[in-house]
Order: sequence, then C-alpha cells, then structure tokens
Amino acid sequence: MDEDKKNSNNIKNNTIECNITESNKTDKNFHNLLEILKKNLNNMPTVEEISMENKDIETRAFKVLISTILSARTKDETTREVSKRLFKRIKAPEDLINIREEELEKLIYPVGFYKNKAKHLKKLGKILMEEFNGKVPRELEDLIKLPGVGRKTGNLVITLAFDDYGICVDTHVHRICNRWEYIDTKTPEESEMELRKKLPKKYWKIINTLLVSYGKETCSPIAKCHKCIEEIKKSCPYYDKLSRINQILDKYGFKSIPKNNIPDEKGTYILKIKLNNSKNIVYGKNKLDRFERGYYFYVGSALGNTNNLKKRIERHLRKDKKFHWHIDYLLEHGSINKIYISENAVECEVSKELNFLKSIKGFGSSDCNCKSHLFYLKP
Repeated sequence: MDEDKKNSNNIKNNTIECNITESNKTDKNFHNLLEILKKNLNNMPTVEEISMENKDIETRAFKVLISTILSARTKDETTREVSKRLFKRIKAPEDLINIREEELEKLIYPVGFYKNKAKHLKKLGKILMEEFNGKVPRELEDLIKLPGVGRKTGNLVITLAFDDYGICVDTHVHRICNRWEYIDTKTPEESEMELRKKLPKKYWKIINTLLVSYGKETCSPIAKCHKCIEEIKKSCPYYDKLSRINQILDKYGFKSIPKNNIPDEKGTYILKIKLNNSKNIVYGKNKLDRFERGYYFYVGSALGNTNNLKKRIERHLRKDKKFHWHIDYLLEHGSINKIYISENAVECEVSKELNFLKSIKGFGSSDCNCKSHLFYLKP
C-alpha cells in the first residue's frame, strides 16, 4: 500500500511539474512575442501621440481623456483629425460647458456615435468642474464614473496621462492575448483581471499600444496572417492551428466550394460554422451545453447509394428542416461560413487529426469510435 501511495504521489507531482513547465513556456513565448512587436512597431495610436505632445499633466490628462472617448468605434485617422480640430476650440473643461451641443456635434463629426459622445462631453465638462475642481481624476474608481468612460478608457488615462500602472484592455488586446494562449477568458474585463495577476509590470503600460496597432492592421477578427511578421508566425499558437487545419485539408484533398454549387457526388465534407454570440443550446434528449462564440468545424460524409454531398449539405443549409442530428441544433444559432468537400471517404481520419482543437463530445460520432466530429476554434 505504501508503495502504491508513493507511486500515486509521484504521478501527481510529475503532472504538476509538467503543467508548471508548460505554463512557463507559454508565458515566455508571450513575452517574446511582445518583444518582437516592440522592435517592429511603426504606427503609434493617436491617443498616445496626443499624450506625448503635451508636457503639462493637467492638459495632457484632459486631452487624453477626450480623445480616448472619441476613439471608441472610430478609425484612428478620424480620431486624429477630429481631435486636432476639437482642441483648437476646446482647451479645458469649462469650454465644454460653454459650447452648444449642436456645435460640439459638428466639431466631432464623423466619429462613431457622435451625437451620444457630444452629450457625454457636455456632461463631462460639468462634472469635472463641479466635482473635481476642473481636473481629470487620477483614480480608476473616479474615472469610470464619468460619462462615456469605462475601464478601458480609465486605464488608458492612468497610463498615458499620469504615467502610472494601468492595463488598458480593449477587444484587440483581449483577442490577441487569447489567440497567443497567454490567458483563457471570455470578455475584455476578464482579460484585464487575468493580466493584472500574471503580466509583468514592465508590459502594463505598453501592451495596449503594441496590441491595438497590431490588432487593427494584422491580427484582426479575421486574421491577416499573410501580413504578419515572420518571427511572430513561428511562435504564434493561433497561426499554428490555422496552418494545421490547412495541412489537413490539403492532405485529404479538400477543396472549398460555394453554397450554390454543391456537386452530386459521394464524399466527405467539412462545415466551418460561425457562432457570433455565446449560447446555451439544448440538443438531443434535453442535453444543455454552453457553446462559446467562435468557429466550429463539423466533419460529415455522404457515402450511401441514395445520399450525396449535395443532398446532405443542402439539408444542413436549410432552416426549415426537422431536427434530427445534434448538429441541427447548433446550426439553428450559427451560420455556415465555409464548405469543404473531398471525394475521399475520410470522415474518421480527418476527425482524429482535428483533435488538436477542442472537441465537442456527442456530435457526429454515434456510429464510430471517434471522440467527436465537431471541433471548436476560439476566434
């Protein structure tokens, strides 16, 4: 018994050591990727340019706060142009009180949601004058109470205006940190909290600058891997997954086809399904699972005498079908983004090779020994 306990403890300790080693590798890889970006970054975001142009702290804080509010849902070039125009007229909080809202709207057009932002700026001027003596507050708790200011904007003001430690996490930072497998989170807010726990402080002030520029130009929601820095591609977990998927498609003779040109042939198919929002989906005999937003790859085949790829895939495409397979329930909420077909009977072979992605059990594998025929790729 003592020997059994000893062996059991050894196994547990080895598992813990392996997990720590893998975690350390991932962390080092992430830090290395940030260093590569530092060496290669050419474009500086508008808000950072504005912060560097103003030496006086109070002026800098005011302009950084305003330009960050303007930048939400707005292209960087537009933010730059509008900020320059606005700051010729608005130089301090009292100017926001004195300007008419209609004039303010004209000054900040065409930033996204310019009418709402004009309202926020008017209220902002009043609050800064009445509650903060005409100055931008330094504390995040105070900043996020201001109109038009969330954690992202607040952290950016702390970092750029006051040169203090904040982690500004927007959708770009959230997406790329997850693609590089440094964190595993579902929202920018969650990402900020995880980064605060594990990201070395030397990266806190610069992570937003690095990843926002990179996210806008290259690692966008639909990744432009062909534009990426070669040194990054060598270490990028997301690029590795996309490359492995393409290698599998090539290996088994898959080709991409349009939805309106599915052939009357036998073979294997892969549906790339896009789920825009995370959903709790009931399928099968009242089984409930959480399906996260992102891409799902479903592997199926049409090899019978009365069935072919055209009939099978067109059934998947129909919205008015009677639900029979588990995949029908996912397709009720997701859309087929791409279709790949092969004339080869390779359904199980492909499913086994796609197991490096997260497999969703119980889909398409009831009549074989595969773990699953449905696989998830985080966007």
